[in-house]
This record gives sequence, C-alpha cells and structure tokens, in this order.
Amino acid sequence: MTAILILAVGMGMYANHMRHQREVHSLRQSINDSRGILHAIEYGRANLQLIGINPDVWDDRDCSKFLKHELAVAILEHWRDQDAIDHIIGTPGYALDFASDALSFFNCKSAHDFAKICRNQLSVYPSDELRHSVAMLSDAEIASLDTFIRAATSLQSKAGG
Repeated sequence: MTAILILAVGMGMYANHMRHQREVHSLRQSINDSRGILHAIEYGRANLQLIGINPDVWDDRDCSKFLKHELAVAILEHWRDQDAIDHIIGTPGYALDFASDALSFFNCKSAHDFAKICRNQLSVYPSDELRHSVAMLSDAEIASLDTFIRAATSLQSKAGG
C-alpha cells in the first residue's frame, strides 16, 4: 500500500512538473514575441527620429533610399502587429500614428502605391525581404494594408488641415 501511495505521489509530482514546464515555455515564448515587437517599435521610431534630427540625410540618395526601405519595413511590421504594438505601448492607435508619420516620407495614398514603391524603388539588398514581403501579400492582406494606409494618411490630412 505504501508503494502505491509513493507511486501516486511521484506521478502527481511529475505531472505537476510537466505542467509547470509548459507554463514556463509559454511565458518564455510570450516574452520573446514581445521583445520582437519592442524591437520593431524602437527601430521604427529611431529611424523617424534620425530623420527629424538630421533632415540632410535626404541629400544623400543612398542614405535616403536605405532609410525609406527601413521605414517601409517598419510600416509593414506596425500594420501586421498593430494590436500587439498598441497593447505593449499602452496607447490605442500608436501603430497608426507611427504609420502616419512614416508615410509622410512616401508619395502614396494606398496599399497599391506603397507596394509599387517597395517593389520598384526601395530594394537595397540582392534578396531583399521588403520586395519579397510585399510580393507575397494575399488579396485580403492588401485590402487590410490598404485600410491601414488610408487611415494613416487621413490622420496626416487631419493634422495638416
């Protein structure tokens, strides 16, 4: 009887250990996901601040192409993760506000304009992730991105007028 009790306690402890390991793994994954989103937020904001601090970077064609490339990547990241970004920052609409600021450096009013610029003007690497990311968007994703870009550009016109 004692052996059965010890076996039952041992199995219970093992099951409890396995449950805790799954919880720890889930928490680690959540932290890693948040880190990736925080990186996107910080990198996008840093690019905007660099342009604000030193607007002369636009005089250097290669530098401006690179910065626009990085802003375009950041716009896509903010669109894809807008709910998580708004939640992490604690400000509803933060991702849209960022996109509004970043899109002020592009001459586009729709997802199709944005995708065309990304495909044709902003390739900076031989196998550029931006070109590939834009080319792989489904029709539904293009529609969603279009809604996001139109909302962001409408914020620009409200702020300007």
